[in-house]
Amino acid sequence: MPEPTRSENPNVRNVQRAFEKQISELRSEIGRINKTIEERGAEITREAIEAASARASRAARRVAAETQSISEVARENPGTTGMALGTAALLGFVVGITVGMASRAPARRYWS
Repeated sequence: MPEPTRSENPNVRNVQRAFEKQISELRSEIGRINKTIEERGAEITREAIEAASARASRAARRVAAETQSISEVARENPGTTGMALGTAALLGFVVGITVGMASRAPARRYWS
């Protein structure tokens, strides 16, 4: 007895339609999942930016307050401020000379 071909068997067509319907439903579900992931990613990014902005704003206010405090101390004690800046400059000069001399290539002796 010959086997019925795929086009002749209604069960095969029904199974194929069911699979196609399931595949279509899965594609729709994947699309919804992707949209949800995109929305959540955008939300997380927005929250991270807002948090970083708030931290940067607080840090800027702290720096401004410290700068103001240092400025007031410098105005109140100009001699001490001048001495501190002069000492820092002298120390920087000495460190620069030392590093420059240490990184200089040794002189070649042609007579040795």
